[in-house]
Amino acid sequence: MNNKTWIKYFIIFNILLIPFLQLSARSLVEKAFVKMPDEYYLSLTTEMRSNMLDEYKKDTAYLQQNRFRGKSQILKLDSINDFISIQNSEKGKVDIKVLRDNTDFPIYIAVIFTACAPICDSHIGFYDAIWQFLPNSLLPTISINDFLDVDKIKNEGKKSEDIADQIGMAFVQYSFVGNNIEIMLQAEKSLEADNYKRLKPYFKKEKLTFVWKNGGYEPEI
Repeated sequence: MNNKTWIKYFIIFNILLIPFLQLSARSLVEKAFVKMPDEYYLSLTTEMRSNMLDEYKKDTAYLQQNRFRGKSQILKLDSINDFISIQNSEKGKVDIKVLRDNTDFPIYIAVIFTACAPICDSHIGFYDAIWQFLPNSLLPTISINDFLDVDKIKNEGKKSEDIADQIGMAFVQYSFVGNNIEIMLQAEKSLEADNYKRLKPYFKKEKLTFVWKNGGYEPEI
C-alpha cells in the first residue's frame, strides 16, 4: 500500500469514527436522549437531538427546528445528575432522568411529558436502559384520593367520592427533584376560585413526594 492510499484510508477511517467518538464522550443522559426511539419522541428525530446537544454546548440558547416546524430548546442539561429538560413548544416539555442503583449503573430511564393548555398536566413513563417500555410502573398509581384528607371527610359525614366528583378532572404536574419525583395537584388553577376555597379544607396535601429507593419509588414518610 503506497502512502497516498494509506492517507486516503486514514482520512475515511477518521471521518467514520467521529460520530462514534462524539457519542462515547457523552454522558448517560445525553446518550439516552439521543438513543430514545423516534416513535417515543415525535417532534425531534435522533439526528435533531444529536445536533441539539452539540449546538447547546456552544450556545445554551440554541433553538432547534423540530418536525412540526416549531422550535425546541434544551432548558437544562445536568450531566452529573443524569437529567435533561427540553422545551418542545410554548405548551409542552419533556424531562428525562436516568436512574441508577447502588452500584452506580443505570438501570432505568424515566420520562415526564408535560403539556400546559393552559393548566399543566403530566404523565410519566419508565423504560429500561435500552428503551424497552416497562408496563409495570416504578411509581405507585396516583388518584385524587391521595391528596384528600379522607378522615376529615368521613368525620364530617361526607364521602370521598362526592368530594372527588366536585373536583372533577384532576390535573397533576410531575417534576424531578434529584432522584425523587414531586407531583403537584393543579386544583387551584383548574377550579373556580369559590369552589377551590370551599374544597381546600378537604385537601390533606396538594404536593406528593416519592423517593427513589431500592429500584422503585416509595411515598415520602
